[in-house]
Amino acid sequence: MSTALTIVKQIERILAFINPHLPQQEDIQEEILHTLQNMHRVFPRWVICTCRFMHKGFFYVSDNYEHMLGFSADSIAEKMSPEVFFSRLHPADIDHFSHCVNLASEFMHKVEQEELHLYRYVFQYRLQHADGRYIHVHDEKAMLRLKNGLPLHYFLLRDFSQETVFSGVKITVFKDGMGEKKIMHYNAASKLGHLTSREAEVIPLTRQGLSVKEIAWHLGISPNTVRNIRQKLFEKYQVNNAIELLNKADERANEMHSQLIQDNEWHFAPAVL
Repeated sequence: MSTALTIVKQIERILAFINPHLPQQEDIQEEILHTLQNMHRVFPRWVICTCRFMHKGFFYVSDNYEHMLGFSADSIAEKMSPEVFFSRLHPADIDHFSHCVNLASEFMHKVEQEELHLYRYVFQYRLQHADGRYIHVHDEKAMLRLKNGLPLHYFLLRDFSQETVFSGVKITVFKDGMGEKKIMHYNAASKLGHLTSREAEVIPLTRQGLSVKEIAWHLGISPNTVRNIRQKLFEKYQVNNAIELLNKADERANEMHSQLIQDNEWHFAPAVL
């Protein structure tokens, strides 16, 4: 089972590969602030934040964060720290998000080092607002080359709850060049044997050892609805209990992951420039 700390360690390994020799942050802080402030003029509805993994000497987040996430100014530095941030992922999304991070890592290791800045990684997941509700987050992670050649790692967050219905944790990779190309797309929910969105939520919560009542509370549905969903999952996977269900779900996820990699770079390799 994945945790916020698991995801933090996954991302630390990725970033160590991307940039093994971190620059002295003081050398680029002024240029970074200027770049991010200009970027926010272009994307006023997005929260813009520097990567806490790569830029440890300073922290920047645009001043619209409180409207989106509900955090106060005196708590934002703590709330945007990697482990605290990922601990606010919806419980049903943690394993799926961890799997998407693994896919991103595998993808990066196939990319030429000098081209890493051309790629943009877009995640979709649910994050807990300060008031306790979960919002549908669109999260874009990218890297810019500054004038002195040093990298600026940043991400953009936006609440899509009022614009789209959440349909599972996703990762999409784009490459910028002579026009933008979609290189890879993965929807965790769609890869679990054609499960419904509710079924895809119940499985990871069951894996965490939650009771029927606890799952119902997390999803905002009745215990009877949870029991019905679990019974349909038993029938779909032809199993008799929760342990057999989780084993079957793991087998299916591993099969789909292996097939995903075998099918020539997530089916999108021909689009690479």
